[in-house]
Amino acid sequence: MLAEHNPSAYNAAMASAPAGAGSCSHCGTGILHHVIIRDGEGRERFIGTSCAVKVGLSAEAVAYRMTDEQLAARNAKRAENQAEWQRARQAEQDALSALIASRRETVGELVDMLRAMGSDFHSSLASQLEVRPLSWTQAGYVAKATSATGRRNKSNSEAFDAVLELCSQ
Repeated sequence: MLAEHNPSAYNAAMASAPAGAGSCSHCGTGILHHVIIRDGEGRERFIGTSCAVKVGLSAEAVAYRMTDEQLAARNAKRAENQAEWQRARQAEQDALSALIASRRETVGELVDMLRAMGSDFHSSLASQLEVRPLSWTQAGYVAKATSATGRRNKSNSEAFDAVLELCSQ
């Protein structure tokens, strides 16, 4: 493309390219992207990316234009990051389990009642109640769902208020 629009810039770019960089020294095909290898006699040769894979370089190293050492270092860093992520994830899960266990001591009965109702709405409230206090509106839904009449009245006002208080703690 550079040759078409600016021939002098193309000629300057090609003059600065190393000798033999325009064609594969393995198969002779003209190449745009090359890989520099050192042959058995110690000479540097330019080969195409397809031929680089054919002569034994890893496809990943060729695709990412990395040496084997750079590729090994990158893969080691990735493995280290993955292990760190797994440790952090496990610590998160342990903390959540401890939180749920401590919350179950106070609201476990309500959580079980909500889950027993079987609807997605009540299961969602139960899941939220396990890990944190509910908003006043959500606590109202729990109190309505767990009361015998479905609303607050004289006969159940103390139990209704106790559920509201328990859910918002």
